[in-house]
Amino acid sequence: MGFTVKGILRVLDKKFTLQNIDLTLEQYFILNIVNNEERLILQDLTKILDRDKSAIARHLNELEEKHFVARTTDPEDKRRKILLITKPGVRMLEKAKKLAKQVNNDMTRDISEKDLQQFESVLAEIYTQIDSEELC
Repeated sequence: MGFTVKGILRVLDKKFTLQNIDLTLEQYFILNIVNNEERLILQDLTKILDRDKSAIARHLNELEEKHFVARTTDPEDKRRKILLITKPGVRMLEKAKKLAKQVNNDMTRDISEKDLQQFESVLAEIYTQIDSEELC
């Protein structure tokens, strides 16, 4: 399973490069989360991605340099910096999501709907097991 996931990520990364999508996969995931979560701060992002603070901060700095994210002071707590996606960030994310969907469709084109549903069901079961106390 690990080789398959790594292969999918490799294909997506290559497609991003070929289509001039100025994001690494990690930045793509971060941008997606920032877009979907309100009042998100760096510490929240590190918990969601299970990564260390310095690695996420580096990615955020790069996204900020590209003008895809901005940090703004929380009006309720001046010490907190809320992460926001910018208009150029939204445009880049939409472009990246469209390409990711196309890659997904290309990879599953010859797989029946029934098999895809069964596959998604099995993945959901695996995900449930990952969160169980027995594995942690």
